[in-house]
Amino acid sequence: MSGSGVLVCIRINATRTNHQSWGESQYAEGLARAIRWHAGCEAVLVFRGEEPEPSAQPSVLLQIAGPHLEEPVAGMANLLWMISPPNVAPIGMLRRYQALFIGSEKLASQLRDHGLAADYLPQATECARFHPLRRPAGADEIPLAFVGGYAPRVDRRIILWAAEAGFEPQIWGPGWKDVVPARLWRGERLNSEALAEVYASARILLNSHMPLMATQGFMSNRSYDALASGALVVSDRVSGFHDPDFPEIRQVAGQEELVSTLKQLLAAPPVGLPYRIALHDRVVSRYGFDRAAGVILDRARSLISGSSSAVAAFSPGRSVPMPTAGSAASVADDVRSTVLAAAQEIVTALYYLEQGGPAPLPSDTGSTGIIHVLSADLHEMRQLARRGAAPDRTARIERIAGRARRVIEALEDRASPLHLHVTPKLLEPVLTRIVSNEPLWAHGPQGFVRERGKAGLPLRPRAQCAGTDRPVGVFLHLYYDELAPVFAARLVHITVPFRLYVSTDTDEKARRIRAHLPDAEIRVFANRGRDIWPKLYGFAAAHARHDIVLHLHGKRSLHSDRLDDWLAHILGCLLGSEGEVNRILSFFGSIPRLGMVVPVTYRAVLGAAHWGANRDIARELARRMALPGPLPDNDRLRFPVGSMFWARSATLRPLQDLALGQEAFPPEAGQVDGTLAHAIERMLGVSCQAGGADILPVMGGGTQLHRKYQVPFTSNRDLREALASGAFND
Repeated sequence: MSGSGVLVCIRINATRTNHQSWGESQYAEGLARAIRWHAGCEAVLVFRGEEPEPSAQPSVLLQIAGPHLEEPVAGMANLLWMISPPNVAPIGMLRRYQALFIGSEKLASQLRDHGLAADYLPQATECARFHPLRRPAGADEIPLAFVGGYAPRVDRRIILWAAEAGFEPQIWGPGWKDVVPARLWRGERLNSEALAEVYASARILLNSHMPLMATQGFMSNRSYDALASGALVVSDRVSGFHDPDFPEIRQVAGQEELVSTLKQLLAAPPVGLPYRIALHDRVVSRYGFDRAAGVILDRARSLISGSSSAVAAFSPGRSVPMPTAGSAASVADDVRSTVLAAAQEIVTALYYLEQGGPAPLPSDTGSTGIIHVLSADLHEMRQLARRGAAPDRTARIERIAGRARRVIEALEDRASPLHLHVTPKLLEPVLTRIVSNEPLWAHGPQGFVRERGKAGLPLRPRAQCAGTDRPVGVFLHLYYDELAPVFAARLVHITVPFRLYVSTDTDEKARRIRAHLPDAEIRVFANRGRDIWPKLYGFAAAHARHDIVLHLHGKRSLHSDRLDDWLAHILGCLLGSEGEVNRILSFFGSIPRLGMVVPVTYRAVLGAAHWGANRDIARELARRMALPGPLPDNDRLRFPVGSMFWARSATLRPLQDLALGQEAFPPEAGQVDGTLAHAIERMLGVSCQAGGADILPVMGGGTQLHRKYQVPFTSNRDLREALASGAFND
């Protein structure tokens, strides 16, 4: 088998639609070219969420793992090359790979201590691409260079230290504007040819790592690209990395050591071309892709010869270990343990199915405890387990059990050096992405078009407003009671009779609110369920007194300075002036299908106007509501982003009929996504449209916001026709 041909399917974290902008793609393409140099061997790229196409040639999957580690593909040999530490990589998941290559000698040793056969394979470089002779003829030497992006989460202290100390690093990469002096920033992007030219022209290249990458011992390929180009490297310290054969890599621990090292290197005479070429040749044998390709192909052939292959996370017919007894109690106020208990019940059901089932499971209460990411799966698994195993249900059982196993592994694996670190603020969205086998970092879904959220109707003031049969109901939640005067000033724009209902979370706040809103009915509720529970459920009975309702709350987005003006934008859309409010109310009188008037999506959250980490919880809500058909995809989802809107009270009734108690909502921890409140925010729009009603996005008259997407109208009849034609949905 030593010389036989192999097809290596290289799977990377990038998606098919955006892979050209990922450095990881260029890395994988360089490795693929090295593999193809071996007789009879071929390599193809596979992108996140994809599986290889069937092939007659003996094949393996090689997962190149950066921040996200995907499940192996069942039925073929899976090799993992971990070139930086994934956010989640539990031991159980790593065991499902047939070979582990780790780009950190330190981490490889730690994983071997856990019984895993992990081999050290450092990151590599494409030596045919990075070469001293790539320096353009007549090009000036660049004394000090860095290529890479800046962001608050990407610690580039070593570059900032150099600039602060008076050095002049030439910097390419996004995010540096206004971070370093303009003379140092040379541009956002370098194509592959220009990058090779910069490295070949650089005397010294600075290297900076993500903190986790440095502490876990991963030296990035930036160092090897630079060495192959003949440049010296000054890097922040990478734990456990030491290669005495390459003294050209200097590691520094602080600004003082950095300054001393740079002064010493820059004071010495520049190395000549012969030295740079000799350095390149040394890199070829140690850190070139050719060497890495040989190691990978040798292991691939061995695995193919031994018929080694991965299996699904869970599948009927395999031995399934029972969960550890008592390792998680179903505690209503603890999201972590509640989700873990649900996952373990799902696994228990699979165990009994393998024993011939059915499983002795508790009754499905359906409406008690926190509604969470596995709630819908748990209900479905209970139904499947009671019916027993059957071939037509196998795939679904495998999928549900696999999702549950990922949760169990991630939450229970505390011994792994890569165990999950997550704050309560981020727990829910993190669990959602673990369940779905998706990256933990926030990003827009594939194919999502943020411009769809820009379409809106500029309001023309209306002098008079036809009277309403019953008073309007205004439901206002004020956790931030200091905003009461803001709302008092806005509510005077409603000239028809209305009743005001205000919720807050302490008696002291209630007293302060009453000073500004003396006619309000004020209730105090526990701070749970954000603004959603008090408005929809705390005041559920009051909605029956009104045909038209307005939902508001004192919004502050403490997690992002970019959202400071969001509340002003929403109020400008919904309560901009007396004439604009009259116009909104006239819509409800003359357009019977109109169910909800919402603010056009604020510019800073256009990229978040999709399901986010909330679709699994929404599945459970849709099940309880018995909604017909599947949930809309991201591009068809319409909802009041920010959960403030005008509506017919009837459109809210399907959600209110769920009669959710506060115990269904997780305790408040400053969560930014992935909770029941976030899911209901989206289901407000789904419920409205499922009932056959339309949603109308509006903006204040005269605004320049999203100007080219504004949909003008001349009469309510024209607007009625525009809504019917879907003018606000494209």
